[in-house]
This record gives sequence, C-alpha cells and structure tokens, in this order.
Amino acid sequence: MKSEDRPDRYDLLDNESIRSILKNRKTQFLFQLPAVMFLVLVVFAGFFGIQNSNRSLVTNSVWVIWWSLLIISLAVAGRVWCLMCPFGAIGDWVQRRTFYKKVNDTFSLNRKLPVKFRNLSLAAVFFLVITWADFQFNLVNSPLNTAYFIVALLGLIVIISIIFERRSFCRYVCPITGLIGLYSMFAPFELRAKEKETCKTCKEKYCISGNENGYACPVFEYPGTMDKNNHCVLCTECIKTCHRNNISFNIRSFAGDLFTLTKIRMDEALFILILLGVTIFQTLIMIRPWVGFTRDLMVYTGASYDSVRFILFITAAVVPVLVYSIAIGTSKLLDIKISFKDIFTGYTYSIIPLGLMMHLSHNIRHLLEEGTGIIPVLSDPFGFGWNLFGTSGYIPAPLLNINNILLIQWLMMLVGLGFSVSVGKNISRRMFHGSDSAYIPVLIFVLIFFVFNLWVLGQPIMHKH
Repeated sequence: MKSEDRPDRYDLLDNESIRSILKNRKTQFLFQLPAVMFLVLVVFAGFFGIQNSNRSLVTNSVWVIWWSLLIISLAVAGRVWCLMCPFGAIGDWVQRRTFYKKVNDTFSLNRKLPVKFRNLSLAAVFFLVITWADFQFNLVNSPLNTAYFIVALLGLIVIISIIFERRSFCRYVCPITGLIGLYSMFAPFELRAKEKETCKTCKEKYCISGNENGYACPVFEYPGTMDKNNHCVLCTECIKTCHRNNISFNIRSFAGDLFTLTKIRMDEALFILILLGVTIFQTLIMIRPWVGFTRDLMVYTGASYDSVRFILFITAAVVPVLVYSIAIGTSKLLDIKISFKDIFTGYTYSIIPLGLMMHLSHNIRHLLEEGTGIIPVLSDPFGFGWNLFGTSGYIPAPLLNINNILLIQWLMMLVGLGFSVSVGKNISRRMFHGSDSAYIPVLIFVLIFFVFNLWVLGQPIMHKH
C-alpha cells in the first residue's frame, strides 16, 4: 500500500506472502546456493576446461552474460546481486560457520577496520587495480587467469572475514562495491524505515545489534537514518530483527535517491568521476580507431604498448576529475556564496544517470552481439566434446543487427541525459538555494560527455571474444 507520508512509494512488505518469505532465514541461502555452485563450476572450467575463450564457460558466462546482467540489474533492481553474491555468501558461511541459522559466536577476530579506511578509498584502488589487471593479463579472454582471479578473491574475502567484523569486505573493500552502490541510487527500489520517529523511540535497536531472529546489519547501516541505496546489500536481516515491523521495501520512481539527496561525500564524488573515466577507457580500447591511435603514440614516443596503455589508463581516470574541477571552478566564479567543495561534491551525483546509461549501453552491445555464444557452451561447458542439450554445433549470431543496437544505445544515452539534467537542476534547487547559475558549467561538462560517447558508440568495436 502507499504510505500517507510518501504517496509515491509502494511497500511490497505489506503483502503477507512477500514479508513471510523475506523473514525466513532460508531465503537468502536459497539465492546464494545456486550462485556458489555455479561459481565452483566456473572455477573448475577455468582450470580444467577448454582455454578457447569463444568456447569457454568461464569467459562467456562471467565477462559477457554476468557482467552485462549485473549492470542491467543495478538500473532496475539496485543491489539485488548482493543478496545472492557467492563471494559474500562464502565470507558469511566461514565467519558464521552456518549456512543460514542464527548463531551468537562467530569464527572471526571481529576487529574493526581502521577509521581512515571506512570510505571508498580501498574500493577505488582495488577497482583500478582489477580493471588494469583485466587489461594486462587479458582476463576477458583467459579462462585460466579468470579462475585464478576468482580463487584469489575468495581467499582475500575469507581472510578479511576471519579478521574483521561482519561484511567489512563488502562495505569497504570489494572492487565493485562503489560501482554497485552509486548506480543503485538510480534503481526504483529501496529498503527503508517506515517511520523515522519509530526508530528514534526504539530502545532495543535490534537492526544494529541483532537478536534471536537475525544478525545486526552486516554492512553497518542503520535503517533509522539510511536515505540512499549505496550500502544496503538487501540481506533482509533488518526485516527479520525489527520487532516493530518498521521496515519497508518500496517501489518508487527511478533515480529516487538522487532527487532526495541530502548526504553527500567527497569519496563518493571522486569515485563517480573515476568510474566515468574508466568506463570511457573500457569503451575506447574496443573501438577500431584506438588501434591506430595507440600505434601512432608508440611510434612518436618510442614507448612499449603496455607503457602507452598504462599511461592512457591513468590519464582516463584522472582527466574527468581535472575537467570537472575546471567546471566547478567556473561555477564558483558564477556563485561565490557556495563553497568549492560543496559544489564539487554535490553536482557529481547528477552525473550518475548518464554514466550508468553509458556503462549499460556498452554492455548491452556485448550482450546482444555476443550473448548467444553461451548456447553451444552450455551443451559442452568444459570442452570435453559433450552435447548435453544438442546445441554444441550451434553457430552464434547477434540477437539484433548493429543499427537496432545503436538505436537502443542512443535511446539509453538520451534517457541518461534527461535524468542527469533533471537531477542537476534539482540539486541546484535543494542544496544551493535555487542557484541555477552554478549548474551551467556542470551542464556543459555533461553535454560534452554525452556527445563524445555518442561518437564512441557509433564506432565499430572489437568483440570481447
């Protein structure tokens, strides 16, 4: 039903069946188990299966299907992936020594992560390192290297779970937690406290301390003050522990968090800009003009290909920060009453919709052009010569032709532009006392990004496999 205080929200937990499912301790486990089993299958295929990326279960399922569907899910369902994430599941199982039952003693030192790292700094560095490792070690085209990466990541998660409390890895270290969290602000779903006053008067606060029905929030969130999707991993522990039934799981309009934004952070702002640059770089290296550009740089500079690519990668991550800073500096000149930090931090959130749609349009192309490659692989997942479903001889073909795909991409970019401009204007009204003049340089920055990416999307690309 719709809340009287928030008529634009529809609470799914008002449905008795949905509420009982989410209160059940087995529910998350039933989502996690198939994901963990498939992850084990992928690792086995990476170590012992065929190493041809076109025929490998690893490269097709992880880098084409999963990654594309992940970006789509962030736009339409927020952090729903975190509900079933096999990496988070294994960390929980090791730490709790149980699959789904509530236990009081954990297999962990329960150390607190140092305060200086309780932000996106570790996640940002890890994100850049992993992205670069993808380029350097060709993870996308190497089943074996992908398997090694998965095992190494699992080992890191287990170690962190044994040393630090709860899901410290998921909150502060996971290389995609920043990406997932920021993009999920666009999704039309939210988990929130129904009434903030009820939370204030609640003495027990089981949502942050836990009780016999569930654990304290594994990512250190407090529903009573939570106002955006960034960190909530939809584990539903607060639904289980709240004895006042004061938790809602709402359907809302798209970009709901961005239109009601009150808490802004510099680490999130910088991550948004770095993510913007890395997304552009990932698309640029796949278009055919890139080959000639890097070759010319190698000739003129005498540097190796790896050196040129590394320099361009770092440049791509830094340039959006520099260009955006120039735009904010201009905004500061237009409205001297607002501090540079407030303008810089606040307006970055308006970039999220366009950045998300760019990321989504990039991966939609891979999914529509290369996604059918999974069909023959499913019949012979390890390259052992099987034909389980009679499709091992299937010759993959794109689901749509390039013109239709390009049309979809451009429509996505237009949607992203529309939301970004609307959010930018809303930020001006809400955070900067109606000052539209300060937004003009940021709008120019957004439009430049939009036009540039339309050009990039129109270029012929080299497929992942």
